[in-house]
Amino acid sequence: MRISVRMVLSGVCLLAVMVLYGCQESNAPATGVKTEAKEAKPAVKAEVKEAKPEAKTEVEEAKTETKAAAPEAKVMVAEPNAGKVAAEDNGIAVTVNGVVIKDADVDAKVSVYMERIAAQIPPNMIEQYKTRIRDQALEGMIVEQLLAEQIKKEGINITDKDVNDKLNEIIAAQPGGMTMESFKAMLVAQGQSLDVVKGQIKKTLGYEKLLGTVEVNDAEARAFYDENKEDFNKPEQVKASHILVKVAPTATPEEKAAAKAKIDSLLKKVKAGGDFAALAKDNSDDPGSKIMGGDLGFFDRGTMVKEFADAAFAMKVGQVSNVVETQFGYHIIKVTDRKEGGMTTFENAKADIVKSLQDKKKNELFKQLIEKVKAGAKIEYPPGKEPKPMKPMMQRPPRPSTQAPQSESAPK
Repeated sequence: MRISVRMVLSGVCLLAVMVLYGCQESNAPATGVKTEAKEAKPAVKAEVKEAKPEAKTEVEEAKTETKAAAPEAKVMVAEPNAGKVAAEDNGIAVTVNGVVIKDADVDAKVSVYMERIAAQIPPNMIEQYKTRIRDQALEGMIVEQLLAEQIKKEGINITDKDVNDKLNEIIAAQPGGMTMESFKAMLVAQGQSLDVVKGQIKKTLGYEKLLGTVEVNDAEARAFYDENKEDFNKPEQVKASHILVKVAPTATPEEKAAAKAKIDSLLKKVKAGGDFAALAKDNSDDPGSKIMGGDLGFFDRGTMVKEFADAAFAMKVGQVSNVVETQFGYHIIKVTDRKEGGMTTFENAKADIVKSLQDKKKNELFKQLIEKVKAGAKIEYPPGKEPKPMKPMMQRPPRPSTQAPQSESAPK
């Protein structure tokens, strides 16, 4: 199951994602069974995609994400004479209404990002990516500071109870029966901090308060449904769990034989009545699904690589496969539920459509808010550090994985 902090935050709204760089989901190939992630149907075209949280709208446009978990750097430091920028390089990246943003704080944020993507990009493009990412990170930090000032100016107060209530609400809404304990385990495996996630939720709730209530009426929802009916024709889906014993493409015959022996041993235990979820947690090489006992959630045929999909869709609910080999290694698959395909009615799709259209409206309002606060701000760069127009890149920067830890995924 592809669950990420970004996905969890999408349960609030992806507004925070629009100003906080650092925890972006990778679009570079990884390894596993899922193909490039598809939007869940009904897939609303105009919707803000998940923090897959996972706002480009998904916020590649605003280029920001939830902060990566590492000790959170102090990004803003008020200094008495911050407005007086020395001509020499004094370690100041920019001042925003007299508040200093240090080069060191920007660099710390970029370093976290670069550590995640360094292995996914061509070596000769690393510096180009780093320059682009730094510009984006600095812009995000400027916007974050301005929004924090606006929240304070309007007397908005988000309490710890507000944050905890929202976090519990979001986790409860995740597929696969996620609990607070499994969410914490996800963060530990990801090297992330619950405090950082709560901090992002607090900021997001503040941003939503700035925007106020956003309404979508029945006529708007119905019009969207009628104009995009093809998106509501759902394919047949199955829900399955799996145990993966990974085999690297460069594995030697001996390593492949060892992996096969391991999966055969696990299959015997499953067939003998062993607890599938417990065996997946202890033995699977798929870090994203193993936390959930191997649960991959619902998927259609096109979501998985062919060998995996063929095996899963051939089984009845409750059945366990024999060993299935894919390009990623050996799998044992257990089908736990099925959904027949067909057209989703407007009544059943309405709630998703309304939320998607609300997210779209919020993102537009949020962009306007950012333009407004920037227009009224005093933003000063030291000489020689003024932002330069971005040159187009040969390849879009990959986004470091925030999947949690992700169910291994790769394009077909």
